[in-house]
Amino acid sequence: MSTPEESRTRRPTALEIATQWAQLPPEHLRVALEHLELELQREHARETARERHQAGLDADRMRQEQMTERARIAAQERREERAHQLYLGGLVAGFVLAAGMLVGSVIVGLDGRQWLAGLLAGPSLIALPVVFVLRRSDRLGTRGRAAAPPPPERLPADQAG
Repeated sequence: MSTPEESRTRRPTALEIATQWAQLPPEHLRVALEHLELELQREHARETARERHQAGLDADRMRQEQMTERARIAAQERREERAHQLYLGGLVAGFVLAAGMLVGSVIVGLDGRQWLAGLLAGPSLIALPVVFVLRRSDRLGTRGRAAAPPPPERLPADQAG
């Protein structure tokens, strides 16, 4: 049951209206049912409008999510394209550098400066292109030597006693 204050502030339901009309004489029942039908039609129209509005909001939210997803995918593709271009540039630079060093070592070696030709065709021929192509500056052989260096030996003068 509701208090009189609550019943004044809220709209009566269709069932409450029908109950009130049922207390009247039977000839008024037809009028009560007509009013009940009109109230149900209004409630149905309001609910249908609310559902259409909610469906429109849901459709807008879905469109916004799709646009956001497309933008994220486009940004990812641009990042991948830039990374590919950077990798390809490093590959070309490494090849040009290695070829230039080989040609330079042959030219310098024919001039009689074998030590300079050895420097150009030696370890630097492998180290510099690795920096450009693999984008690393660490030596490949250092991974196997990860153990700590042995402690320095103590001099006899450092030993006590």
